[in-house]
Amino acid sequence: MSTDRLRKGLLPWSLMGIVGLVTFIMLFRSAFPIASLDFKVDRNEAGRLAAQFLEGRGLNLDDYINSNVFGSDETAAIFLQKTLGMEKANELMSGEIPVWRWRCRWFRSAEKEEMIVALAPDGELIGFNHAIEEEAEGAKLSPDSARVTAEGFLAEMGVDLAGLEEVETSSEEKSNRTDHYFNWKVKDYEMEWRPEDPEAGEATVRYSVRIQGDEVGYYRHYLKVPEKFSRSIEKETGYGVLLSIVSFVLIILTIIAAAIMAMLRARKIDAPWKLFIAIAIVTAVLTLLNAFNSFPVIKSGYQTELTYGTYVGMLIAGAVIGALAYALWILLTGLSGHVMAQETYPESLGSIEDMRNGRVASPKIAYSCLMGYGLAFLFLGYITAFYVVGRKFLGVWLPAESPYSNVVSYYVPFLVPLAISLLAALSEEFTSRLFSISFLKRYLKITPLALLIPAVIWAFAHSSYQVYPVYVRGIELTIGGLIFGYFFIKYDILVCIVAHYVVDAVFFATPLLRSENNYFRISGIIVIALGALPLVLGLVGMGRRGGTEAPDVPAV
Repeated sequence: MSTDRLRKGLLPWSLMGIVGLVTFIMLFRSAFPIASLDFKVDRNEAGRLAAQFLEGRGLNLDDYINSNVFGSDETAAIFLQKTLGMEKANELMSGEIPVWRWRCRWFRSAEKEEMIVALAPDGELIGFNHAIEEEAEGAKLSPDSARVTAEGFLAEMGVDLAGLEEVETSSEEKSNRTDHYFNWKVKDYEMEWRPEDPEAGEATVRYSVRIQGDEVGYYRHYLKVPEKFSRSIEKETGYGVLLSIVSFVLIILTIIAAAIMAMLRARKIDAPWKLFIAIAIVTAVLTLLNAFNSFPVIKSGYQTELTYGTYVGMLIAGAVIGALAYALWILLTGLSGHVMAQETYPESLGSIEDMRNGRVASPKIAYSCLMGYGLAFLFLGYITAFYVVGRKFLGVWLPAESPYSNVVSYYVPFLVPLAISLLAALSEEFTSRLFSISFLKRYLKITPLALLIPAVIWAFAHSSYQVYPVYVRGIELTIGGLIFGYFFIKYDILVCIVAHYVVDAVFFATPLLRSENNYFRISGIIVIALGALPLVLGLVGMGRRGGTEAPDVPAV
């Protein structure tokens, strides 16, 4: 019966999935702002250019540890996009106002001295910092002499000094040198935040230089955003973080409930221990793989107060503990979810039962995988339509930077979706669908509440994403959670897992496919190929017969 239900539902949902995919492709740019990210240099090339700059200034990089990661000046990007509109903001961010950047850092264990170079995606220098000890020796220039040195550096960088106006200067006496700080703004280049409010402030393009002794120790080309704007963004973002924390606490309580159910009931009902243990082991391995792959990003956060060996040791310990915790999370929610679903929605376990019996390419699994693509494409179309309507009529706003943009900083970018997408799909679907819906249905007896409560918790756990107003993301995913919940109780949990995996893979691929850098483009293509893995499994299983129906276990 379960296979027949999947087979009958495949055609209509596939057709709706095609509509969703067409909607996603046609309206993507209208729904999601696209940043002007033209990666002319990748992580390694950025490091080479940054090292060349430092060595050209006579700095020795021997025995230094290097870390290169991609990021942005988020507040500046949000200001431009929100006040000028996406088209104009992208035009400015792709050229005259530096927002996106490679951050290349050189440091040594437990030493304050370090060097940081910021490069635009095309390799242009937009920032530099040489941090030295407070007691380091140097010259004691007068402010005028230091200004000449600073202006000479700007001229060397190709900056038109005639177009600048000095707005700030300061000097600081050190024990063995004098430091001078200078700040200029570009003339007649003010951007108002709220024209109706004269006290709201305005953004200006700035150049900052710090002279340490008689050497340039700091340089930055940036957009100075009004303080009131920064405070307003921080305040609104804080609400989103609070919603996420509350939801996360509820998720922790859900996992505790799953642990209790596993201890109380797993032995009373025939449960696929071996299958879920295997899934947990795969989860742990993927978590460790992702931790290693993300090491360039993690390494960039090293604080020199610690020895580097201690920091790395803490990272390794954290990665191992995190992998074990993730594996335990999936084991408990998967096992307890299976126990509860046997009593409430046994037909939703058909694919798990086939896997349990070694049939990994059965017709039931095949139909579930294919329907998962239908749900994924339908969901992509739904999200796109949601934000098209929200941006046009409801004042919904979201910045151009994707939460997946830093994928370009990883050792192997195309491995990120394999790890993160699969981990998210397993942990979130086991927790919010397989266990939560089955558990609430068993004890509340009300299907709408069993669907709604987990959907709301899951949705608002994503409220820290940069979407404004901050509650919009929760509304969007609450509806999405209800859709996924329907597919779980109507068809099979594997449908939800595949759909979740594919949706994440598509969003991971977007910043890579849009790049002009061939390495990133190829990585994006590989991401899409990885997203097609369940499709291959589905096509293989379509020609097979048989499959184990979910056991008929009466509700207790």
